[in-house]
Amino acid sequence: MTNAAGISYERLRGFRVLRPGGWELAECPGNMIAVAHPPVPSGIFRPNMVLRWAPANGISLTRYATAALASTMQTAQQVRIIAHEAWPMNGPEGPVSGRRQRFVHQMDQHPVCVDRWLWIAGNRICEATASYTADQLVGMKLLFEQMIKDLKIEAGGDVGESQERSLMDTIAPTEPRLDLQATRLAGEDREDLAVLAAAQPYREPPLLLPIPALELMDSLAERNRLGRFQRKGPELAVLQNAGLLDADSSLTQAGTGFVAPLRSSDAAFSVTAADAQGGAILQAWIGGGLGRVTAEPSRFSASSGRVQGPDDLAVQVLQANAVPQAIADWLGFSPAWSIAHEPVVLTTDQYEARMKSQEAEAPESLGEAAKRMWEQPWTEWEIVEEWTGGWFAFVNAGRAGHYRLGPVDERPGEAGLLMLEPVSSAAVWDTLVRFIHAAVEGTPLWIPELPGFDDRPADGRAPEGKVWEAYG
Repeated sequence: MTNAAGISYERLRGFRVLRPGGWELAECPGNMIAVAHPPVPSGIFRPNMVLRWAPANGISLTRYATAALASTMQTAQQVRIIAHEAWPMNGPEGPVSGRRQRFVHQMDQHPVCVDRWLWIAGNRICEATASYTADQLVGMKLLFEQMIKDLKIEAGGDVGESQERSLMDTIAPTEPRLDLQATRLAGEDREDLAVLAAAQPYREPPLLLPIPALELMDSLAERNRLGRFQRKGPELAVLQNAGLLDADSSLTQAGTGFVAPLRSSDAAFSVTAADAQGGAILQAWIGGGLGRVTAEPSRFSASSGRVQGPDDLAVQVLQANAVPQAIADWLGFSPAWSIAHEPVVLTTDQYEARMKSQEAEAPESLGEAAKRMWEQPWTEWEIVEEWTGGWFAFVNAGRAGHYRLGPVDERPGEAGLLMLEPVSSAAVWDTLVRFIHAAVEGTPLWIPELPGFDDRPADGRAPEGKVWEAYG
């Protein structure tokens, strides 16, 4: 074991593992090592990383990664797969190609973010899974990436025994179909991810409330019971049937939770999304440990057969740290192969024409990767923090992934130019979570994952202090 500045590197069963100061490391049955954050208060999720391995038995990386996604979709609760990307990993004899998958799911009372790395090293298939909640991302995510970067595998280590082959034959019996265009542009195999978007459409929440009823509930932000003249309209019965008001027009327990984010508001956000067929708005309020989200039908909704009135909004009351996933669900976040290329600069007229029609003529200057983006369906979306006016805008270009949308500094003789810059699905998720976290906590916004947006202090640390301290 070696130590440096509160960090130790420990060797277990052929692996060298980074252990932050105070963290617990344990060998577990079944070819597994776990590293866990120091004990946390009751009701708080304890961040951890679990390393597993098994005999490779000739399994390819693409098949292994596809099986992992399929298993997650089948077993995880309320899951949203966010990203699936190539990731360099360490093998016994040097770097090897790997995958990182990112998803959010419900575990007991916690909405949990998972970063999962998969790779084949020598005669072993390896999986490292880091888990934390969205509000812990600022302190945890970069630390787990550093732990993966520093993970070393010794040649000839313990391979162990496993039923991975039989499980693989059940979940992914054949090699996955490849995305031929992404494979050609990347220069190595890239799995076809289009099926994932179809497999996780947005499902509208069951509670629908008309806007007049919502406005009536909002009037209770500073009191517990409706006034005499507020009890005469049809909205009263709607709210009572929804379990938000008692027979005497006072707030129920559910109703109190419903108005809590307005009574002690930490932040409020509006999200707009639009495609060639129309647009929609989502609003979110966070406060008192809860989040309230109201939304028009998503551009990514599954066909439900439910009749929704023109004034109806879908409503959710959630834990505050579940709001990022609620927004990601509504926006149809899904993995896609993001191919790096020079930003695409368009005039406002060119951009608006392309938003109106997929048949709009593409600029002659586009390279193959940019043409791939141009040919996909586009959904423009923007999130605004309503108190400060801070915002981010992106274009979801389907199989081509996300593009950051923003203005270009005016050039001589030109005005109104817009830039589309490719950004990985994982970085878009990090941007969303960090943006919400900074607004709620009142801390400086720091997004090292977003190109050109790194405002870290000169000493290189995150503004919150040591990157591995989730709790002060």
